[in-house]
Formats: sequence, C-alpha cells, structure tokens
Amino acid sequence: MVFSHGTLLDRTMFLPQTAALADQYRTIAYTSRAGTSRYGTERSLDDLSADCLDVVDRAGVDRFVLLGMSVGGFMAIELALRHPERVAGLVLVATQADAYTEQERRTFGALLEPLDTGGAIPEHVIEAFRPVIFGKRALAEQPELVERWTSKLRRRPARALYGEYRSWIDKPDRVADLAQIAAPALILHGEGDNGITVDHAHTMHERLPHSTFTPIADSGHLVTEEQPEAVTSALTGFLDSLTPWGGLS
Repeated sequence: MVFSHGTLLDRTMFLPQTAALADQYRTIAYTSRAGTSRYGTERSLDDLSADCLDVVDRAGVDRFVLLGMSVGGFMAIELALRHPERVAGLVLVATQADAYTEQERRTFGALLEPLDTGGAIPEHVIEAFRPVIFGKRALAEQPELVERWTSKLRRRPARALYGEYRSWIDKPDRVADLAQIAAPALILHGEGDNGITVDHAHTMHERLPHSTFTPIADSGHLVTEEQPEAVTSALTGFLDSLTPWGGLS
C-alpha cells in the first residue's frame, strides 16, 4: 500500500496507519518533492503521478493500493484514470475531484502567490493555515499535535509551499471522470474539515462506481492523526475486503 500526503505535510502523517498495518501489509509512505531538496522545482499533478510511479517502480511493485490525502488525492485520481492497470484499490482521504472555483483561486492566490521567494514561510501564512489543517477539536484538545506540525511549517521554505500550491490550484474537474475508475475505493473525510469540506466526499461517493464512504467525526483535515483509530479501522476493513490480493506484488 502506497501513501501520498497533502500540502504542508509529509509522510509522517501516516505513521499511525503504517505502524498498525505493518504486520499484514507492505506499506510505502513517501514525502513528496515539496518536502525534499527538490522543493523548488516546478510540478503539476502529472509530475506528481510520475513521482509516485517512480517510487513504486524503484520498490519493485507492480500493482498497489494507493491512498492519497488532499493533493495526494488529486494525484491519486489522475493516476487511477491514466494507469488503471497499476491501481488495485483507491483510498481518497480529505480530498476532492472538483476543480477549484474562481473565488477559491483568488483566495489562495492572494495568500500564496507572494511565496515565490526565498526565506521561510511567513508567520501570517502559517496562522492562516492552522484552522485549515486542524479541526476545532485538535486545536482545543491536541496541542502537541498542532505544535509539532506548526514547528515543521516554520522550518519549511516559502518556495516549497508556492510549488505545492501551483501544482494543484489549476487542477481539472474530474467529477464526471470518476465513473471510469473501476477499482474499489474507500473515501475517508473528517466531518469538520475546513480545508476541503465533506460535501466533496459525498460527491465522489456518488460518482465512483465501487466506493465506500466513511465520515470521521470530530476531525478536521489532518484526519489520520486527529482520529487515527477511526481511520485505521476503516482502512483495515477496506484492505481486508480486497484479499486475496490476486496479481499484487
């Protein structure tokens, strides 16, 4: 199983799940180029799909279950549409198939277009993203979680976030195309997600022909760490339903 994270995050957001699954499944959680020395390179969702395939090819994996969170989900949908022979299952977490609206593009642009520059992410940008990444419960009751990620964000280059933003802000609308995805799919979404609202999950569930939708109560965008047990339980049930894993390597 392959895990792809969201904007401003990294592979460690999946540690609760990879630890729980390790006894039964091979897990590969990787950090995208935004969190590596390649952060300054231009990239599109096509590039992120190619990066994902490069990771699994280097690992010697042919077919796999792909979990994509937020922009990782944008990428996962593109990969599943273009390379259906590689995807044995699809898990879409806190993500959407819709394109961004003009208003959303203007809002993100006003905040993030100035970040094509040197230096760290400005504090006002980090503060703007806190209620986007974390739900109300996490902000009130999980201070260690919030502080751990906030500290990471303060060490990240501004241009890393700019590159992430440019990779997804002009994403295509894939709602109508979801009907082409034959792989079984699981949709997980925090009911209190302010980054990507839960109505997007309902839309995907309606259009994906073989999907299961599990809403996660008391969680915002960072659902894998805000409610790790609920996410792991749903994920385990989904993976177990796919066995035997015919053709997987």
